[in-house]
Amino acid sequence: MSMKLPALPEAHPRCKVTVLNAGFYQASMHLLKKGNPKRKIWGPALFYLITHPKHGHLLFDTGYSTRFYEATHAYPYRLLRSAIPVRITEQDNAIRQLKAMGISPDEVTVILSHLHVDHAAGIHDFPNSRTIISKTEWEFTRQSPLKLLFHSYLKSLFDGIAADRLQLIDFEHSASYGPFTHACDLFQDGTLILVPLPGHAIGQMGLLVNCSPEERYFLIADAAYVRGNYRQNKTGAWMSRLAHHHFSQYKANFPLLNQLEQDNPRLVILPSHDPDVYDYYVKNKPAP
Repeated sequence: MSMKLPALPEAHPRCKVTVLNAGFYQASMHLLKKGNPKRKIWGPALFYLITHPKHGHLLFDTGYSTRFYEATHAYPYRLLRSAIPVRITEQDNAIRQLKAMGISPDEVTVILSHLHVDHAAGIHDFPNSRTIISKTEWEFTRQSPLKLLFHSYLKSLFDGIAADRLQLIDFEHSASYGPFTHACDLFQDGTLILVPLPGHAIGQMGLLVNCSPEERYFLIADAAYVRGNYRQNKTGAWMSRLAHHHFSQYKANFPLLNQLEQDNPRLVILPSHDPDVYDYYVKNKPAP
């Protein structure tokens, strides 16, 4: 099956993607991919700033937030902190980083790939922003906080988003885009294409960012933890299955991602928890 993406015209609107990070999780490397050493690391919680020439600034996720500590102070929610230790400072919060860049939170649209704590914990720092979530994910998280806890959600961190700023993406009634049978062209200009990537979370979305004919990114959130997952068709160690809503569906994305990367040499696939992606795009910050 070909996963070739549609060609972009030279007059295509030019976008910019900036890779950022908000906080770190502690985990053994073999939980990210089988065969890795059983050495603990502090892995990243990446989020992305996208600048569109007409529609301004957008965030894809928010990473962790220092709000996590208050939300997990008491039991049973403290169990999540015990299971996956988190490290984040006030300066690491997405809102602090944007303000340091001269960007007001009120001028940002926030796209949440899914609502797990390491992707959505900072959403309440953007009370006036349009917030985009998949309809499937939003409906799933209408359950009680306790039930959601066992699916790695902290409802207090995302509940209460005002209805008038919430945009739900319904992929059942969406068009196709190249090899993706369901997709949402967010601005109807071919720049930002949302696609469903369920498995890790029931309503997880990925974002294809067509910056220019020469520069394209696919932000895949947790459809893979590291690039080695889909390149070598290897999941994390057995315990990592507990983090996925539907493990078989999660693993079924690997061959598709691998083929997508092979068929589109200029496409850069970015998982949100890959230490190598963090090292290249955040820690070492390549020259513009």
